[in-house]
Amino acid sequence: MNDRSSLREQRRSEFVTTAMRVFDRKGAANTSLRDVIHAMNHGKGVGMSVFYYYFKSKDDLVDACVRTYLASYVDHVVDILQNPDLSVQEALDDICPHLIRAIWKMDVIFADKANWYSYLSTNSNVMEGFVRQIIDPLTKALDRWLDRGDLPQTQLIQTASTRTVAWLMADGLSSIVSNGRGAAGHPQIREVVRQRVRESVAFFSQLLGLPLKAPAIALS
Repeated sequence: MNDRSSLREQRRSEFVTTAMRVFDRKGAANTSLRDVIHAMNHGKGVGMSVFYYYFKSKDDLVDACVRTYLASYVDHVVDILQNPDLSVQEALDDICPHLIRAIWKMDVIFADKANWYSYLSTNSNVMEGFVRQIIDPLTKALDRWLDRGDLPQTQLIQTASTRTVAWLMADGLSSIVSNGRGAAGHPQIREVVRQRVRESVAFFSQLLGLPLKAPAIALS
């Protein structure tokens, strides 16, 4: 990457960092481009033309923020999966609540009601990118748990590769997000989200042949 490209990425990153800070306070739906531009440069602001040099529109900026936000949680999930001391249940206990709280916060920050889920439906590559990044570490974790006897040699695992099982689990994990679309606006949305988690964990239990328990999740 040359100096010009590096500077461009640095400047885009500054816009994203500033926008996420404003979104966290006001929500993306209630934040105007002028709000973000005025918050740039330590509150001194920048010109509107500067923004359009780096982004096509507010939607383009929101998309960059969503990807940045998800990337930070991918790193956390990967760290958990790479921890050799954790059992399957312990890894699940760490990953599930963290991921659901992240998704819950994203629902608050990036959209109102069903719009966030509509965004994911029309930008499926966002979740696909998340899923693809955890496949390799999840496959290695499954191999590790098999080698030390933490996972039973089920017919599925004997027939399919651990990578195939990892893909099935990742798809189940992403369904926690996509199924949230039906929960948006529900008067008991917290319980609906928890039920989605219980269903996903039950799916993992069937895949792995383990009696896994759904972790407790606090949503505020």
